[in-house]
Amino acid sequence: MSVVAIAIAWLLASTAILALTYRRTFLAAWREPVLSAPVLIVESDDWGYGPPGQARELDRIADVLADFRDAAGRHPVATLGVVLAGPDTLRMREEGCRSYRRLTLGDGPLAPVREAMLRGAARGVFALQLHAMEHFWPASLLRSAKDDVAVREWLTQPALASTEDLPSPLQSRWVDASVLPSRPLPEDEAVAAATDETRAFASLLGSAAEVVVPTTFVWNDAVEGAWLRAGVKVVVTPGVRNEARDTGGRIVAGERTYFNAQRGPNGGIYVVRDAYFEPSLGQDHGHALAALSARTLGGRPTLLEMHRMNFMGDPAATQHALDELSKLMKAALAAFPSLRFMSTVELAREYGGRSALVEKRAGTRLHYLIRRVAEVSRLRKLAWLTGAALPAWLAYVATRPAARRLAESAA
Repeated sequence: MSVVAIAIAWLLASTAILALTYRRTFLAAWREPVLSAPVLIVESDDWGYGPPGQARELDRIADVLADFRDAAGRHPVATLGVVLAGPDTLRMREEGCRSYRRLTLGDGPLAPVREAMLRGAARGVFALQLHAMEHFWPASLLRSAKDDVAVREWLTQPALASTEDLPSPLQSRWVDASVLPSRPLPEDEAVAAATDETRAFASLLGSAAEVVVPTTFVWNDAVEGAWLRAGVKVVVTPGVRNEARDTGGRIVAGERTYFNAQRGPNGGIYVVRDAYFEPSLGQDHGHALAALSARTLGGRPTLLEMHRMNFMGDPAATQHALDELSKLMKAALAAFPSLRFMSTVELAREYGGRSALVEKRAGTRLHYLIRRVAEVSRLRKLAWLTGAALPAWLAYVATRPAARRLAESAA
């Protein structure tokens, strides 16, 4: 056998072995749709229950977003992960914290927050999503309050409490983190609560919950099934599903992984939010713009995680966050003239329908498949070590014109 034949046989064998070993990675990368234009969505969690001063900050965020439009005339959209309720701290204080008392967005103290959300939605710059009834499991919080003075004081403080001030493990709603490692909740209670919160969302906000963002991304099949049976269509994930808290209170990720447009066992659509815009943590507009560039290079949307904490508290920090949000939109539109703004549920509809935003040509999809799997560090290194990168590179070059046509049509 000639040297050339041996080399070809080696390349074919090494390519086949890598493809077999990483078949799930290849399959997921192929199944995930390729977008023909950049998509940017800001996903902002934790709004709702808490200080009434949120209303003013929500209006200020809406004003910033309303200053910008994409080529189709759409404003940037901030999806709000809404927390529908929390403790009625005054009543719990009066009763000695003997039982949990709830205050919702439909009650007087929180009415300004609810109205600000609805104003922003009417302006086309907010899209309301279900985060949770509470950003905790009430029974777990009460159990913790018996021994933890800080939790008890949180539940009985004179003002409406900020859930960000709770110990991190207790912010995971769908496990009992009153003890660590956490324990599963009784399934019937969790299912009933998930069903009730979807109904409460519709009652309090005037429209059905189509998207859910699990708190701390800890949830399970039973809870997800209840959401979807109640009308939820989309579950936001970080690409994995967290399932517990360990002895140190740290999140424990399960084995489930997700990609954009993946269908779940109950018929829902998963989307992936794995980029960050948190100015209070140093993740500023430059950080977010780099994330947009990277995800656009892979034919993916950019869903930016942005929490309420960036806009609460210190006035200077709040103004900084608003300024960074404005800088992000200006820079994103300048860098990507074909940029599309939409909500998360609208993205899911694009994935689920016959949309021009979703690329259909096999050559272009193959080009983006190679880009995506090249992001897997270990696979990329093995491909270069074994020589399997050579046929991949040739396929990448051969499909480059198709990818270039996609970029030109998007612009």
